[in-house]
Amino acid sequence: MGFAREFEGSTRMNGPDEDRYVGQRVRMIRARRGISQQVLADLAGLSRSAIAKYETGERPVDSRRTLLALAKALGVTLGDLTGQVEERFDPSVAGIHGSVLAIETALWAAGNITPTAPKRTLDQLASAAREIAALKLECNYAELGPKIAPVLTECYQHARDTRGADRDRAWDILAATAHTAAAVLKNFGYQSLAWTAAQEAEKAAHNGGGTAAHAAAAFIRSQIMLSRPDGLPAALESATSAGAALGGLAHTAGEMELCGMLQLQVGLVTAAMGNDPTPHFDEATEQTVRRTYAAPNTSLLSDPTFVKANVVLWRMSAAMERRDAEQVLTLAPQLRPTDLPSEGRRAQYFVEIGRAQAMRRNYRGSLHALLHAEHAAPQKVRNMTHVRELAGQMMRSARRDLTAGELGRLAQRVGVVSA
Repeated sequence: MGFAREFEGSTRMNGPDEDRYVGQRVRMIRARRGISQQVLADLAGLSRSAIAKYETGERPVDSRRTLLALAKALGVTLGDLTGQVEERFDPSVAGIHGSVLAIETALWAAGNITPTAPKRTLDQLASAAREIAALKLECNYAELGPKIAPVLTECYQHARDTRGADRDRAWDILAATAHTAAAVLKNFGYQSLAWTAAQEAEKAAHNGGGTAAHAAAAFIRSQIMLSRPDGLPAALESATSAGAALGGLAHTAGEMELCGMLQLQVGLVTAAMGNDPTPHFDEATEQTVRRTYAAPNTSLLSDPTFVKANVVLWRMSAAMERRDAEQVLTLAPQLRPTDLPSEGRRAQYFVEIGRAQAMRRNYRGSLHALLHAEHAAPQKVRNMTHVRELAGQMMRSARRDLTAGELGRLAQRVGVVSA
């Protein structure tokens, strides 16, 4: 019997206390609001039968557009639906969650903190900032988290206490570290603090100069707005206007990389809005070529993931935004995972394939892809809503003998069922 057939018409193995999925939270919040499935369907622009399937777990909520529509209709955040608050107790990423208060204090205090360790030199801080950026590319959030706040604080202090080139350099290191902090905080549901970090990165750019930091801040702001109900127009405007203003100023490799990432973000938002992102991805592809002839970096800020293979990956993600599984699977052979220069990107590649295979009801192919993704970047993948939704939906549909195998173990690791 084929894997897809094995998943059809079978019984659920998990009790209501063990199941964890978006539709369950939708049902709970809807009940607390005192509205019917039909009313929620009307508010979200969905059918009542779709709401019923989401709430029972028969269908996973694996579309950003659906998530945003449900969040808006219920008057909640995406984190309320995806369970990001619960993830903060996951020991595998405790390093980042346990560091949030220190990062917040560092950003708010802007260096006005009593030192508890010898002050590092700018060379040492630059090395620490590079290490933080490298850990982000490796998706090693547990080790990355505690390193951010001290670097921020010491950069603020250097910027306050020095002048001239040293002061500019301190602002540059601060901008790079604040950008990394913003990206990580955004990924783990701390949207407001991520916005603050992006603002601090841009403030550093104003003080020390730097096209790269302006582009990086606009990119993060656009990504944050992309996760907000009614935020798509603002997400598009942030990336589009910054790209138009900064594109002509980009001369170094890092500046071109970050301006190119803005083009990719414009394409993704355009797809999320239901429009054709192709021109933006074509422009990004051309930018990868121009980047090879760029001047060397003068700033710490850069994005080494901005390569041709990554543009193909973003095309895959945009296709999933439009729920075009066939295009995802057509694009996938156009790159090799090893061509993607970070574990996080390689994991995303396999996640998009897993989502597309699930849409085609090829559940064995979906599981195989999700396991590859987890192997590439376990801390990232085990905290992804799409992965939890797919694993949970397959667990709720699978036969009992299958849930004890790789699928069951994956479901435990991503937290959709109890160990």
